[in-house]
Amino acid sequence: MLAAVHHGRDLSFWLQLIVAGFSTGCIYSLAGMGLVLTYKATGVFNFSHGAVAMIVAYVLWQTDRRWHWPLWISALLALFVVGPAIGLFLERVVFRPLERRGATQAEKLVATIGTTLLLIGVAFAVWTGTVREDAPRIVPTGSFELPIGLRIGTDQLAIVIIVALVSVGLWMLFQFTRTGLEIRAVVDRRELAELTSINADRVAGLSWALGCGLAGLTGVLLAPQANLDPFHLTLLVFETFSIAVVARLVSLPVAAGAGILLLGVASSLLTQFHPRSLPLLHTHLPSGFTTAVDQLKPNLSVAILFVALLLLRHLDEAGEGSGRPGLVSRAIGHRGSLSRSAVAGTGVLAAVAVAAPWFLSRIRLDSAQHMLALTVVFISIVCITGFCGYITLGQAAFAGTGAYVSARVANAFGLPVLVAMLIGALAAVAVGLIAGYPALRRRGLFLGLTTLAIGLLAYQFVFSSNVFAGGSGGLITHRPSLFGFSLDGERTFYWFELACVGVLLVLARNLRSGRLGRILAAMRDSETATRSIGIDLRRYKLFIFSVSAFIAGLGGALLAQQSRVFSPFAFDPLTSLRWFLVVVVAGVGSLSGAVVAGIAFIVVSLTVHTAGVSDLLFALLALFIGWLPGGSLVGVARQVASRVQSPADLREVMAQGLEERRRAAAFGHAPAPPAAPSGRAEAGSGGDLVPSPFARRVLEGATGDGR
Repeated sequence: MLAAVHHGRDLSFWLQLIVAGFSTGCIYSLAGMGLVLTYKATGVFNFSHGAVAMIVAYVLWQTDRRWHWPLWISALLALFVVGPAIGLFLERVVFRPLERRGATQAEKLVATIGTTLLLIGVAFAVWTGTVREDAPRIVPTGSFELPIGLRIGTDQLAIVIIVALVSVGLWMLFQFTRTGLEIRAVVDRRELAELTSINADRVAGLSWALGCGLAGLTGVLLAPQANLDPFHLTLLVFETFSIAVVARLVSLPVAAGAGILLLGVASSLLTQFHPRSLPLLHTHLPSGFTTAVDQLKPNLSVAILFVALLLLRHLDEAGEGSGRPGLVSRAIGHRGSLSRSAVAGTGVLAAVAVAAPWFLSRIRLDSAQHMLALTVVFISIVCITGFCGYITLGQAAFAGTGAYVSARVANAFGLPVLVAMLIGALAAVAVGLIAGYPALRRRGLFLGLTTLAIGLLAYQFVFSSNVFAGGSGGLITHRPSLFGFSLDGERTFYWFELACVGVLLVLARNLRSGRLGRILAAMRDSETATRSIGIDLRRYKLFIFSVSAFIAGLGGALLAQQSRVFSPFAFDPLTSLRWFLVVVVAGVGSLSGAVVAGIAFIVVSLTVHTAGVSDLLFALLALFIGWLPGGSLVGVARQVASRVQSPADLREVMAQGLEERRRAAAFGHAPAPPAAPSGRAEAGSGGDLVPSPFARRVLEGATGDGR
């Protein structure tokens, strides 16, 4: 502000900025209130909020611009039919079955990420992902001037009025209606609410419809200002995650106020802040400070999200599922031996992988290189999520750090590429420690949001910066050499990547074995119990984040070397979500899931060439992950392999699995999980308790009939 005063700007200029920011902040507050409303009533943090906003905006454009319907009919259809219908569909088909079988927060989170990618894929399939600059306006245009010289747009005034009406309506709903009372009762304790004859499913459906309706209104109001684009509009609504967290995901008034004041007014005023124009400090400020302020202006929401997650110590984990820990393996901590058939199969696969370059075309070999580099990154996700149960949504930040630092160090100092890769991986460890610090007192959703915030910060402030990473053009990367032998050739680089994957798989398998593996399993199941037996959780948490970040950094360096350029777009926030989703669908509880994820990711990308559409298959699998026998592709394969001897057996296994899932949905109980190692109680996220043989005898009684 001092900078503007120095240039002679008067009060009306600042009032104009405040009015513009207030109007924009009102739109963001709508999205924030929708997020909070859905989370309050259902315990689901809706990552697909932005994607729903984007789809509704596209529907309005289709009916108004393409089909030439009257604007008011198009608006009614988009806002009061399409948006709420998406919410009802998600609640009925996706989240109600998850709730009935007591799904964990992680499983619900995966479903919302899958919904995000699914809706983006739909936008690409239907509208080809083309950016539309003629989005319809549902508010009037024009302006009028107040006696004090302040000019206000009629669209700005209309937006403020709309948001005020919505806010008052929501307040009255919760304070003076039976429906609002039922929503609050379901939030407090769903089981007790159902005992008082409250239809919790109806309440959840209404909440989803209202939340997605608010998302649709957000998209319709934002599209004329930001243009219609599947990725951009979705990420734009991601900015409202910050105000939802500031509101602790429970307070609608705080969400509304934070949206208006922080993302609206403060962001608008910050655009006029120029540190170099400050009278007293202009000669003492380092150039890096000015650059940081310039980067902060368009990314204020990311900074707010990260700071809020660090400072707010008592964020509530509403809606934590009471079911089994469906994303993680129960087998870690035990050094098992592979069967002969498994050893033989592994040997055959290794031989095929080694011989593959002689039989692949140039394009297919390039895809195989990309697959191996991705597999390294996916191993890092298995280590942090599969072994310890920590949700990480910013793995692209670790991979991107390794890629960027290794490329920068090799180019600037002429170091050997292998040394540069090691330095890049260590830099990724530093970022991993930053991400691991919140894990010392946070788990589940809010840890995932923290890692996502770190990914957003890395992408916006470093990877996309002209100062740091050379902008969108990226940095040229070089392939390594080993003992004077160049690995620049396509086949030799493939074999180098294959060796890296093999070594990391062996190291990761050893990581989950023995005492260390048992400690990681205990951390996943119950941190309180682990702490009570004298284990230093701080050390092991930071250790596993460091290991995961180191592996991801190596994978990022390999990705950059494979493409021969570091591109910031390869490490954007949506890429993190996509990677996490693919690994979970493939099987995050086992290292074989990382390999399957790498293969599946490349196969689908080669099969479907349209951007966004390739995510549809994984998104659909993620939506119904709870219905997959075994909970993942690897789980399905293992169950089939262990029980199938003929095609008739295969049909029987699949029919039995579907019948178990139908019974679980009908009666609200999860199917029995695989037997855990005797004597260990699975308590992660309220998981099933598996008693020891002695406890079983006590429970069943002398007759064994359970009485």
